[in-house]
Amino acid sequence: MEKQECILPVTYVKCAFCTAKNHCAACGGELTGDLRAKTGVEDAAVDLLAHTVRIKTGLTQTDIEDLLEGMGLMAD
Repeated sequence: MEKQECILPVTYVKCAFCTAKNHCAACGGELTGDLRAKTGVEDAAVDLLAHTVRIKTGLTQTDIEDLLEGMGLMAD
């Protein structure tokens, strides 16, 4: 399947429970690493401040949303 890059608006559900409110870049970096390690993902970047995920993959839109949901990222 051909790999395409897309940018999706997301909300990270754990932000609502965050008490620090100042480590968005750290969480985004951790989520980026986790997402890049997933099967079928060629490249990815999570930007929690901008509420976006950039992902390059051959997965279907439904599979991407399921993958993100499993990480606590809800596609808006």
